[in-house]
Amino acid sequence: MPEVHPHDHKWVNNQLNGLPDAFKKRIMEEYVKQPTRQASNLSILNAREAIAEILGKDKRFYTVNVEDRDRCLIARRRARNCLTLFIESNKQLIPAYHSIIHFLSAHNIAPKPLNKDVREALATGTLNEMEALKVRGVINRAMDERWWQQKLAVQHGRQIESVARHINLVNKQRGIYISDISKALYDNQRWHTQNFLQETIATNEDGFSKSLAELSSLNVSNPKIRHAELMVRMRGFEEYAESRQYSALFLTMTCPSKYHRAFSKSGAANPTWGGATPLDGQKYLCSTFARIRAEMKRQAIAAFGFRVAEPHHEGTPHWHLLLFLKSEQQQTLIDIFQHYCFEEDGDEKGAAEHRFTVKHIDPRKGSATGYIAKYISKNIDGEGIDEDSYGEDAKTSAIRVRAWASCWGIRQFQQIGGAGVTPWRELRRIKAISENGLEWIEEIRQAADQSDWQRYTELMGGVFCKRDEQTIRPLYQQQQINKQNPECIPANPAMDCRNPAISAEISPEMTLEPSSNPVPEIQQSIQKHAAMSCTNAENMLQAAPETSGNFQQCKTNRYGDEVLTRIKGIVSFGVEVITRAHEWTLSRSVGTNRSNLEFCQ
Repeated sequence: MPEVHPHDHKWVNNQLNGLPDAFKKRIMEEYVKQPTRQASNLSILNAREAIAEILGKDKRFYTVNVEDRDRCLIARRRARNCLTLFIESNKQLIPAYHSIIHFLSAHNIAPKPLNKDVREALATGTLNEMEALKVRGVINRAMDERWWQQKLAVQHGRQIESVARHINLVNKQRGIYISDISKALYDNQRWHTQNFLQETIATNEDGFSKSLAELSSLNVSNPKIRHAELMVRMRGFEEYAESRQYSALFLTMTCPSKYHRAFSKSGAANPTWGGATPLDGQKYLCSTFARIRAEMKRQAIAAFGFRVAEPHHEGTPHWHLLLFLKSEQQQTLIDIFQHYCFEEDGDEKGAAEHRFTVKHIDPRKGSATGYIAKYISKNIDGEGIDEDSYGEDAKTSAIRVRAWASCWGIRQFQQIGGAGVTPWRELRRIKAISENGLEWIEEIRQAADQSDWQRYTELMGGVFCKRDEQTIRPLYQQQQINKQNPECIPANPAMDCRNPAISAEISPEMTLEPSSNPVPEIQQSIQKHAAMSCTNAENMLQAAPETSGNFQQCKTNRYGDEVLTRIKGIVSFGVEVITRAHEWTLSRSVGTNRSNLEFCQ
């Protein structure tokens, strides 16, 4: 550790108690740079106060727990706090909701968002049954220990990374894209996940068994397959555009200076940085692009293509967009992008050169797919390129980029326009369809099987066809519960009518109004399942015909506000094609010992 004044040793150690060694070292580097003893000590105090603010603690916090060993204990305590708030609200839905939302906000935890209609009904106290069910779902989550554990895990990872960014440990000089500590946590989580997948065996009704690790290697969880699929889709878009004489633009959007932590060349701290996280930068880009798309719609500009989000060396995201559109609309589109990209701090130094850039793709000099290929590769697996934009090994950098995206929850790739990829993947699961009268489905299946995204897009209705109007759509099926007697009703804490703290009655002070639209049969089933008492459940079972012997209802999530669905195949003009016919049982395999986990379909 750098040299400290003899009288300050104990004080400095107390101030840095609990911080990881890498954090201590970095703070002390700034400590010894200060001109006076007073300035050095103030630098430590300022760093400590900033870290306390990031962690949501006061100045007297004692530790930064990188391993997060106390998560389960904290989750249990906060779930019980929410249960107490619910009881103190006399189990009345609206007061309980507002109390719990305030509690979540105080701990920087975002609740499950409610749609506009539910929020408006909450404000006026006129919730109908389905809206009340959604509100109860928010409350049930807040009283669930497992929900808190998941939220705290995400929060903890982002807090650690925010502290690393604050002390400038994330840049190309010290830790490119993401800090070494967060990268180690990501590697550890990935190792545990891989072990779980390898030890979990899926067996179908025919006795065929495979580990989840083997099965996951066959889908887009495998970086190579993900890479290949993106390239196929990108190439198909380019071929579709060429067949219609569309032009291609490669656009780059980045954030204002205040979102960037460090300079790109030296790695030194950026004095204009305002404490923004990469997630703040992503939100800025999303909101800017939303305004751009709204203006495009107003001016009847239709474009399709792909968007790639990747980090600068210090973690702040920027976007690359490869868009295809009519040649006569190119300049109008560029003007729209320029207007909105420069709305915020558009006159600051360097904005004109870096905030927004445009490149016209000339097919005589190279393909659009080839242009974006390196951006896809360096954000997935680094395949086919030697170095990233900062001269680092591409394969090593690709892992750090994936760790960055995982930490901040940033979607790396997004298709803009075009046919849905879910039917494409489902069609590739099945063999040729030989039934008469289904030739149109077989034609699309062949296009998918041959990786012909252009033909697939054309047969699905084109790049501008709405999802619900495309030739083939995914087929989802609601999961059912079949029970022989009342005792077999699932022990779902959010639905357990024997727990009065969780199965809330609707408050008398809340006015119930019928839905403006007819409530679908499936939603009525949820209402009955969520609101009925144990006595009603028993009566319902006793009243069922003896010949059936089963009590069937839709399976909901453990919070009771959503029906659980699973994809079963595809549907086209009322014709259903099942692509997932097997039922699977999961079991753990440790050596020769196996223990059943669950039955899944």
